Amino acid sequence: MQNIRKRSGIALGAILSLVVSLFAGVTPATAANEAAAVVTPLGSGALTANSVPITERFELFTRHGNTVAGVNAGDLGNGTAANYSLFYSISSESNGVNIYTAAGSAFAGASRVNTPTSVSAAADYPSSAATGYFTVTSTSPYVYFEMDQNVVNSLSAAVSITVTPFLDNDGEAGWSAGDSKGDAYTFRFIPWSGLGASLALSTPVQGYNGSTASVTLTEGTVRWSQLNGSFAVGFSNTQDVESDAVTLSAQATAATSPTTYALSGSSIVSGNYSFSAAVQTSQMTTLGAVNSVSAILYYINTGSIDGSDPEAALAGAMALGATVTKAVTAVSAAGLTVSPVTSANIAKTGDNNADVRYNSAFTLNVFPYSASTTTSIAVASTFEVVSNTGLEFGANAGVRIAGTAYTTSAALNAVELTIAAGTTTLAMETFGQEADATDNIVVKLTSQLQSTTLTLQLKEVDLTVAYTPTTVAGLAGTTKSFPVTITDQWGSSTPRTDLRVKGTLVLTGGSTSTAVATVTAGAATLAIAPAPAINTGSATLTLQTEYYNQATQGWQSIGNSDSVAWNVYSYTAGTDAFKAPTTPSVSASISYGVTAYSWSGVMTVTVVNSYSPVTVTATGLVIQNSDVTTDTASDTLTIAANGQSANFKFAGHKAGTYTVTFTSGTATTTSLVVIDAAGHDKGASITFDTTNLVAGATTAITGTLVDKHGNPVATGGTASVAVVYTGKGLPFNNSSAMQTDANGEFTFQVLVLSTEKGDAAISATYKPAGATVSTANKTFAHALTVGGAAASADKKVNAGSFKGFVAVYARGYEGQRLSAKIGNDWVIVDPIVNNQDNGTLFRVVDFTGAGVNIAVRIYIDRVLIDTINLTTK
Repeated sequence: MQNIRKRSGIALGAILSLVVSLFAGVTPATAANEAAAVVTPLGSGALTANSVPITERFELFTRHGNTVAGVNAGDLGNGTAANYSLFYSISSESNGVNIYTAAGSAFAGASRVNTPTSVSAAADYPSSAATGYFTVTSTSPYVYFEMDQNVVNSLSAAVSITVTPFLDNDGEAGWSAGDSKGDAYTFRFIPWSGLGASLALSTPVQGYNGSTASVTLTEGTVRWSQLNGSFAVGFSNTQDVESDAVTLSAQATAATSPTTYALSGSSIVSGNYSFSAAVQTSQMTTLGAVNSVSAILYYINTGSIDGSDPEAALAGAMALGATVTKAVTAVSAAGLTVSPVTSANIAKTGDNNADVRYNSAFTLNVFPYSASTTTSIAVASTFEVVSNTGLEFGANAGVRIAGTAYTTSAALNAVELTIAAGTTTLAMETFGQEADATDNIVVKLTSQLQSTTLTLQLKEVDLTVAYTPTTVAGLAGTTKSFPVTITDQWGSSTPRTDLRVKGTLVLTGGSTSTAVATVTAGAATLAIAPAPAINTGSATLTLQTEYYNQATQGWQSIGNSDSVAWNVYSYTAGTDAFKAPTTPSVSASISYGVTAYSWSGVMTVTVVNSYSPVTVTATGLVIQNSDVTTDTASDTLTIAANGQSANFKFAGHKAGTYTVTFTSGTATTTSLVVIDAAGHDKGASITFDTTNLVAGATTAITGTLVDKHGNPVATGGTASVAVVYTGKGLPFNNSSAMQTDANGEFTFQVLVLSTEKGDAAISATYKPAGATVSTANKTFAHALTVGGAAASADKKVNAGSFKGFVAVYARGYEGQRLSAKIGNDWVIVDPIVNNQDNGTLFRVVDFTGAGVNIAVRIYIDRVLIDTINLTTK
């Protein structure tokens, strides 16, 4: 590789550079031994920051120690004290070193102090030895070492040099026992590869305006402040756009006229150095599709450069590693979500707002999504805090994000986290906060050209007492109970034990009743009666949560109240009656859900006695109070009439017409509820009416299609049934598109010859949409026995018992096979030969013993004809 100080003329095509200057004015570090000469490195950093690239120089400062006699502390020399000298030791004699001293840290007019091997007009030649010493005058205390560039280059091996400062007190050449020796200091020249430089390039996104190069140099002992040059990142792309047509940016700051971009000194931390650079590619997209973006890291030893002409600036640059190229990827996110994961501590209050409980932990959804806001995609995103208002910060107060606590406002507002692809949630928590109406945090999620924000408003607990329903009815003077719940705005029951619920009932005419109930685990039951007992009419019950104020020693209202309209009525026995009109009938479709019912229209009944209870009985149906939908029951439901009317809805699983009965006191009336027939696409199963086909006859086979509740399904419309018959016998009138009737039935025939005997099968495919191939299709199989004898009045089987024997009888089955299972025994006769006097009755016996309960199963030609249960005699 070429010498970085001599290199020139690199042609880079379309290079976009960002340069980081590393100059820094510093104060020399302090050494330990102040009783002799002292040597320290120039620039910032600890003494252990003692390395520079082999093409750079290493700069030192020499002085008297603070306790040297005859000089002021740290004085460079006042003429009365001896000058100081430096021993130096080089790790390899083959590597030449040049040593210069100067009066100032800028090294203006520096002069060489070590002896060359020969006299030459050139300044570049090797030193004469691997060790030596030289005297440093008090007027030129600044010293730098450099490796001879005729001997080394950027690839050369590392070289270590140790310098030992001393005061030449005895006048003898070199260091001797009479001299004052200071602390030795070792520094290194390392090859460029020793910096551990690496560059990572973010994947550019189609239509996006940038790609970011992140650079890291991992060598931890580099004295960055002594480097004489700058790092640069060169960008290019497949369109080869001219560099001066593209805007550069650094550290998220864009500039319309690119110049030099320098990192602050705070970026140099613990000897490790890294930075990021971004190039805006918006100009690239106007010149055609960009397929890829490339970046490469350089070092330029000439200091800061003008970014407006990067090709000239990089003419003498040293490439640190290979070019990194990333292909442009397409935008895959339809949008982003930063939203609350609903819990007891956070609740969404708007598209971009959420309420958060003070000093609690909560979780946010943070992900890009595709077609649905709930379907995340594996694309990385950036989460940041935009601002905060009114928050408390300190050692015990702040905000915790992903496990890291931020205890200053500046630190919180600087949060910028990368949310890795596939991560969908982020944990947050506030702590040490004091309630204030303005306290909030604004966060932002960014990915693929898009961003969205969420304002997290910190909230105090706000309690609400609630009772359902909102309207009730009751007899004058009669106590009613009201179970209530007390929850906060996040839906959590309050754990407080210092609460009660106060009920205030105001009846028409101005009479007022009050009652209280203790709150336990966020619930209470309030019992209260309207007063006076003779008054009727409209009343309002107000429910209010109260807490015991220790300061005032009294009860005080807290949170939101609830109210209930209470219709107070009187009743005289024997006056119950229904008024016309009552809804004659309502209809509903079959309900297929377990709890998600298909409700009918509203059925209204009207009573004479306002607000009196009405009981409806509808066996086989689910009944709902249509005014308070949570009031639901099966078969029977009682509600209080709202005024003079009661309103109901009905649902059921079985089609048909149902008579419903309404009762109010001693009065009754009826109406009808019609549950409509199953739809043509609701079929769930098919069954058949026979398992045996008779030899020498044509048998009609009927299939029945029903829904999940057993309701018949008439196909019609698009639905149909495809019937395929296989095996013995000749089917006809079956097809691939058969229709069922109102009873869900379809029929076809099978002819069996007198000589045919064996098995057959039916395959029936129900097609709700009529499609031959569909995931909605359902297929059912049915097995048949072919060739059995026809049943007739003169054909019969039976069984009986006598003297411990079981006898099996068969009439009219001569020539066929009989098999009978008697308990665990099998009796088989094949063929049957009648042996009784009448020539038609056959009998076979089997001994079992008396007093045995037994089942006798009788088969003809392997078809079960009958089962006889008996106790043997």
